[in-house]
Amino acid sequence: MAHYKKDAASNRDALFGGGGGGGGPSSRSSAVAAVPRAARTQRPAPPPTTTTTNYGFTNRTSTTSSTTTPGPSAIFASSGRSSAASRPLALLSGQAKISKMAEAEDFRLKAKKAMTRGIFSKPDPISASNYYKRAADAYKQCGENRLERLHRIASGDCQLGQDAFATAAAEYTRAAELAETSDEALGRKRQECHKLHLDASSAWSQMGERGRAAESNMKAAFGLILGEECSKQMDKKALKSVEEAIESFVPDPLNRKRQYRRMGVSAYHHENEEGHDGGDDDDDGASLELAKQNIITDSFAHETLFKVAAQLIQRRHYESALYAHGAGTATLEHEGFATVSLSRAYVSETILTLAMGDTVAASQDFTKVHLQNTSYLSSRECALEEDLIRACDAMDSEALDEARSKSGPHRGAMANLDAALRELVGEIRVSGRAKKEKAVAAKTAATVASNNKNGVDAAKKKKPTTTSLPPPKKELSGEELMQDTNNGFAEMDDIMNQMGLDDDDANDGNDDDDDDIDLT
Repeated sequence: MAHYKKDAASNRDALFGGGGGGGGPSSRSSAVAAVPRAARTQRPAPPPTTTTTNYGFTNRTSTTSSTTTPGPSAIFASSGRSSAASRPLALLSGQAKISKMAEAEDFRLKAKKAMTRGIFSKPDPISASNYYKRAADAYKQCGENRLERLHRIASGDCQLGQDAFATAAAEYTRAAELAETSDEALGRKRQECHKLHLDASSAWSQMGERGRAAESNMKAAFGLILGEECSKQMDKKALKSVEEAIESFVPDPLNRKRQYRRMGVSAYHHENEEGHDGGDDDDDGASLELAKQNIITDSFAHETLFKVAAQLIQRRHYESALYAHGAGTATLEHEGFATVSLSRAYVSETILTLAMGDTVAASQDFTKVHLQNTSYLSSRECALEEDLIRACDAMDSEALDEARSKSGPHRGAMANLDAALRELVGEIRVSGRAKKEKAVAAKTAATVASNNKNGVDAAKKKKPTTTSLPPPKKELSGEELMQDTNNGFAEMDDIMNQMGLDDDDANDGNDDDDDDIDLT
């Protein structure tokens, strides 16, 4: 019995990486003691997290990098599922690593043999996939990213051939996560991440898991912008993939903000049918019924859409972000429950609409849609939305600043918003689209001022060399001054004579001519 317990502990440690959740203190201590001291490595400390503030409100989520776009697994990871996956594992080194690499190679040869066709045997994909997975787990303990990724893909392919769709999707997803952190070139990382998530989505779709398939589609779309600047706008291919993934959650006939879609056409677009032009009012009963069957109603599906909207807001794609928020709102409305999440979704739609400078559309949505929800009338988000619309409609900048102030009456509603939306509220203007970042404007102003200063300094330096003073006049003597004065008077007399303004002495005899005129 003791021998059985020892083997069971060894098998458990091999499967779960040592010290698994099922082992007690004795098995954990024995597993640690079995590894030589030279082969043990310290667990690397988690990367430091930084918190930023937006207009007096502290972000509830911490990020390690704010300049480049992280991988899809980091963007869409939830707090519950990411805690165990993000925990760094102790990697083997020295002789322990060499032994584990030899074990992984042995598993690879067994998998290859299982897929070989013989005279009395045929390929066994189930056994081969098991061996490939065990080889990938061994390479994981050794820190071999590329080898683990390749064996995960091979295991997924074998499982997919035997209709084990869930296992295949899990292997493809794990391989995509490894591709995000690989040492390959950035373009290759993007292609692998995009392709592997699409394979996982296909496997989930064949299994009937439409919610997980839509999530994998979204991850595949964001794999195309892996490593880009967070403030850089997406290219057309990536933006089209993101909007198509949004429609996989909520079909366009059920999305009130479908007119804000920028790229591509809806899958429910009636282009070839007679009498249909694909407009907004062209949703017949059949399309609506099909859309209601395909909408994703899984728990927390709206959170994925709101995360997509936050990423689009950072890149100034306000129309596409409103399209994503419309999909998330449709998911919450389809559930039929009035929750705080629905109130936040309503005010988020209004903030994005005001950021685009469309006060009329924001007012119409507020009166015709949002106020029709009775429970929304007493919420803090409703008061914030009303004050924002009223300030922008009256073009009152002071009222707008009061509504979004950190010490104003809507501090609670502002604190519950996403960090990207809080920042966007501070950029709303009473007229026109939301202004750009202050840092860019300040940098531009500093550049212009520097150029103007350089131009003024150059002009000052250049002025003494290009400008010449008139030569001083020669000082005249007494006789010359008298002669010059007489010449001046003579010239003036000639001019007056030419104008008919003769002297009075020459016309003395004609001075009384006007007296002879009888005015009576």
